[in-house]
Amino acid sequence: MPPSLYARAAVGLTLCFAGGLALAAPAPAPGTPPGFNVHRVAAHERGAVWRGGAPRKDTLAALAASAKARWVTVTLIDLRTPPNTDDRSGKAGRLAPKDEAALAAKLGLRYLPVSALSKELPSRIEEAARQGDVYMHCMYGVNRTGFAVARYARATGREVDREGLGKRDWSQGFAFQGAQAARKPAGK
Repeated sequence: MPPSLYARAAVGLTLCFAGGLALAAPAPAPGTPPGFNVHRVAAHERGAVWRGGAPRKDTLAALAASAKARWVTVTLIDLRTPPNTDDRSGKAGRLAPKDEAALAAKLGLRYLPVSALSKELPSRIEEAARQGDVYMHCMYGVNRTGFAVARYARATGREVDREGLGKRDWSQGFAFQGAQAARKPAGK
């Protein structure tokens, strides 16, 4: 067991024995993290699913601080896979994929590059949400995130906040996920 888990277990046992308290699920993530075009997509018992533009350093710092205070994990789902020249630019303080991965590791955040077209995208989002907060992003927080949010909503049946999502991105993502679900596995 990693040292941080020992510390958490010790604090939890102390609280349970000393005060007779039961540990409850952490409260949903407070406030919107700073960044470009950031919106909360969904809340769940462990935290929130956010979507937005590529994070800046202060975005990751805010996500890390909020998660640490609530003892949850943050997973960064980078939809810039494979990254193009614009994605790698660092424009307006946005972190390029390699810089984001390095800072995420330093702050104790999970970094997961996944294509918006990946068959596993909805299950990856759902798995990450069970562990805490999710920050899903592309470069600008519009097209790929809108498409990915629609896929997530269709695959899971979850109600999501569609604020700022383009109608075209939503409809294409929703249709794409429906087609994915309708496909039969090879050999069947």
